[in-house]
Amino acid sequence: MDDSPRAGILDGIRIVEIAGLATAYCGKLLADMGATVALVEPPDGSPWRAIGPYLKSSDARERSVAFRHYNTNKRSIVIDPTTPAGRSRLQDLVDAADILIDGRPLPAKSTPPANPGLIHISITPFGSSGPRRALRGSDLIAQASGGMAFINGFADTAPLQGFGPQAYHSGGLHGAIAALLALLHRQRSGLGQLVDVSLQECVANCVEHASSIFHHEGRVAERQGALHWTRYFRTGRCRDGHVMHCTLGDWTTLSEWVKASGKGDALNDPLFDDPDYRKRECERLFDVLDGWALDLDANDLVGTAQLLRLPFAIVEPPERILTNEQLIGRAYFVDSPSEDGGQSLRHPGAPYVFNSSPWTLRQAAPKLDQDRDLSWEPRGSVSVIAPGHVEPTARALDGIRVLDFTWVVAGPLCTRILGDHGAEVIKIERHNATDFGSRRGGLTGNLNRGKHSLVLNMATPRGVALARDLAARCDVVVDNFSARVMKNWGLDYDSLRTIKPDIIALSMSGFGHSGPHRDHVSYGPTLQALSGHTHLMRHPGRQLAGWGFSYSDMSGGCTGALAVLLALWHRRNSGEGQFIDLSQFESLVSLTGPSLLALLNGGIPTIEAVGNRSQEAPAAPHGIYRCADESQAGLPADRWCAIAVFSDDEWHRLRQAMGDPAWTNESRFATLEERLRHQNELDACMESWTRHHAAPELMERLQAAGVTAAVVAHAADLCRDEHLQARGYWQRVVTPENETLEFDGQPYRMSASPGRVTGAGPLLGEHTDQILQRTLGLSPTDCTSLRSDGVVA
Repeated sequence: MDDSPRAGILDGIRIVEIAGLATAYCGKLLADMGATVALVEPPDGSPWRAIGPYLKSSDARERSVAFRHYNTNKRSIVIDPTTPAGRSRLQDLVDAADILIDGRPLPAKSTPPANPGLIHISITPFGSSGPRRALRGSDLIAQASGGMAFINGFADTAPLQGFGPQAYHSGGLHGAIAALLALLHRQRSGLGQLVDVSLQECVANCVEHASSIFHHEGRVAERQGALHWTRYFRTGRCRDGHVMHCTLGDWTTLSEWVKASGKGDALNDPLFDDPDYRKRECERLFDVLDGWALDLDANDLVGTAQLLRLPFAIVEPPERILTNEQLIGRAYFVDSPSEDGGQSLRHPGAPYVFNSSPWTLRQAAPKLDQDRDLSWEPRGSVSVIAPGHVEPTARALDGIRVLDFTWVVAGPLCTRILGDHGAEVIKIERHNATDFGSRRGGLTGNLNRGKHSLVLNMATPRGVALARDLAARCDVVVDNFSARVMKNWGLDYDSLRTIKPDIIALSMSGFGHSGPHRDHVSYGPTLQALSGHTHLMRHPGRQLAGWGFSYSDMSGGCTGALAVLLALWHRRNSGEGQFIDLSQFESLVSLTGPSLLALLNGGIPTIEAVGNRSQEAPAAPHGIYRCADESQAGLPADRWCAIAVFSDDEWHRLRQAMGDPAWTNESRFATLEERLRHQNELDACMESWTRHHAAPELMERLQAAGVTAAVVAHAADLCRDEHLQARGYWQRVVTPENETLEFDGQPYRMSASPGRVTGAGPLLGEHTDQILQRTLGLSPTDCTSLRSDGVVA
């Protein structure tokens, strides 16, 4: 057996990354899969080098854990683009590169690149077009303007940002997806393109439910504290901590278990047998579960629940990640190669596991200007796999067929992304599929837009045989079941490749295909509880809130789409398919951010909740501040503005915009250092001023003064946002019933091969006969027979 290391999937791809906060994660995702990433740093280094926490080092520029986290496998070159020599050196690199990743604003007029195959990924706060293209941004501002913050937290407290720089993570993830799409398109056309990534749109795109509910019902999703928006999950106390309760799963099993304790008499009410009633009365139901759990240890409660196939979870503090037996069992944590001086760091591992050409930590983050002599030979013309004319409307995945066994959110989002970019997605469904909102619109319609629905009874041998016949005609098979399901059907990767050797199979199970918890049941809130995210999502000193939606599902779906695109690129270049084992738990853990790396290596003893404090450079004021209430029918009255001040110069601009009130002249606020020491008092003073101003007016005034600020947008703000409308973010489709529906589109504009929404969500089984006849070649008589026998519906 050949044990030599396999080349990375992106081996041979050259990338120039202009060092910035928003670009780093995109570059890391591509570097960790084998691309050569030249990190172009200014003389004083990447801004991530100045951001804590820090490890011990004699050189301050090499101590940042944040820099080390986001820059593994990259090479550092210092270039000063303000000098003629620097501009020339940078241009030489870009002319020889495949991809340029840049967070700087695009010039008003751009000239065609000397390198026609160049793929330019631009990641900016609001994108390079539209009325807000020039506004200042940050991670907090993107989370606020994209609708993420408004739905996190309790109704009586300020909206809450997500823990970790999740706007930057979302922007980097979507930037990497777009980069692979552009590479696949370039292989057919020979041409590069510009990809305009908006952080605001990336955040809006990853908020699970808000826009769908507003578009479909006209209702604005609001903060519900520890209660998940679906009303199926809520955090509660137990004897030694907190657990994530869940009312999904078999109701009889849960109710009998609780009643056996003597504390569940209220559950004898026969109305609770109705799932709609349980959802409406969920808070009363969760109160019963809270009272029952108070006498139980978390490990005992959750252990029994999992044996009963009920998706409960312990709300773990982040320190428990280090000793999590599932992560240890799957060897998730990896050590970087030793740096000069013998220092090696333990890192979070891969967000996905490929059985061929895997993710690899080849080298630690570089020292400043470590690769100053790096140079590339000029890039020749791009080889095209299928020479000929490529239609202007062609999408990157035209001709790819995906067999989709996924359900709920994460898996459907993954295949939706593939479908938006041209893949034909055949969705295998149950006759009693769980829907959220309308099949055409709503969350279910949004997740499954443009797909073809086939209801197939997988409990019958003929149903399984039909699924195998379809798989043999597909390029990709995706599921998000627990590890055992596809194997039981004979549809696991080893079985699939006997019928199609170059098949790509993506399994998006909760915990992966190995480890002691491989068969545990989970949903997004379950994984958020186990990964430390729920514990960290709160205002300091306040009750746990957690995410207001399933961020795990949304980030996991995007990660799954990226994994499939990487596998398609690998197959295009090698002819080889492969299996991708994506643990949604590991995918979420990898998004905890630099704090986890610091925790793993002794940089900090524990990870603390930060509320709305800065998660990038030190900033004060930095937070979400109450503004004047508004009174509009059907809309929330509470209004908020996010403000981020990173320097004394920005503080002076803020003071001028406020009219220089007396309190701003106090010595305790004179410098950034002093303001950081007195942040609570500063926040109180800020809110005494902001609460007398309307949030939109305040944003405009502060941005005009050069202060980073944004309205904390709710769903109505987003769906009516003139900037998003101007950029074409919202896309309209007409249903077969002649109803016009609106969906969120792609959070990036691609100058060639753009994605688009091609149709509404399918009705259950709408395309059954079409798929059986067109794809499998069955006759109408065959279809009638299968239907009468209960094989299809």
